[in-house]
Amino acid sequence: MSKITLSIALTAVFVLSYTSRVHADNGFSEFASDLGHGYQNVYSPDNLPWLGKTLLVGGIFANTDLDQEIQDSYNSNILSQSSNDFSEITKTFGDTAPTAIYFGLAALNRLACERDCGPVPEWGDRTAQALLVGLPAVWASQAILGGARPRHGVGSEWNIFEFEYEHTVSGHAYVGAVPFLTAAQMTDNPYAKAVFYGLSPLTGISRMNDQKHYFSQVLMGWLYAAKVTEVINGNLQPDEALVLPYADEDTVLLSVIKPF
Repeated sequence: MSKITLSIALTAVFVLSYTSRVHADNGFSEFASDLGHGYQNVYSPDNLPWLGKTLLVGGIFANTDLDQEIQDSYNSNILSQSSNDFSEITKTFGDTAPTAIYFGLAALNRLACERDCGPVPEWGDRTAQALLVGLPAVWASQAILGGARPRHGVGSEWNIFEFEYEHTVSGHAYVGAVPFLTAAQMTDNPYAKAVFYGLSPLTGISRMNDQKHYFSQVLMGWLYAAKVTEVINGNLQPDEALVLPYADEDTVLLSVIKPF
């Protein structure tokens, strides 16, 4: 995923905003305002426990033999010409090119009909927001934690602040999951929701297939996407709160997320 190309795509949206003088100022300011709320809600101290758990899970796989064992098992039992062909398709969901679609739909949604164009432009709008809000966290984690790719042959162990390898969180897994997770959270149909959730990890799996990322790196990319899209699609306003259920083997509780 090219950071420069993503920046160019975002710039293109801003340029498009000036082609429509009627809605440009409001469209840009409202999108920027929503981004601000997204950053505030995602990079909130309330999400530190989630981040800690994500790093713990990813760290266990990366800094033990588990990542390599999973990769070896995948290569022995699944890797084939068929998996390569399938990976060639699913990898594209995490490439740069599709992001132009999301930003174009966001521009349409904001400028042409003041966020009332229908579910598809709204999906593109929310996807674009999630990408812009979450990618800085992905890039920072990549740089700080310092994991290598399978093809490097040195394992997935973290080398914190060494900046030799920057692959601990899969950017492709993140970008490829966001559109499907956004769609899943926008629909109330349980069957459609299940399909979208099922499609969301395919880009990440393609990165394992192509020897570009270990399981922990793919998992963390997907988990980052799940958290950011959950928050973005909560539609929180400064005076609103979002109540989410949580359960595990020992605990059942309600989490309240409220921006200040």
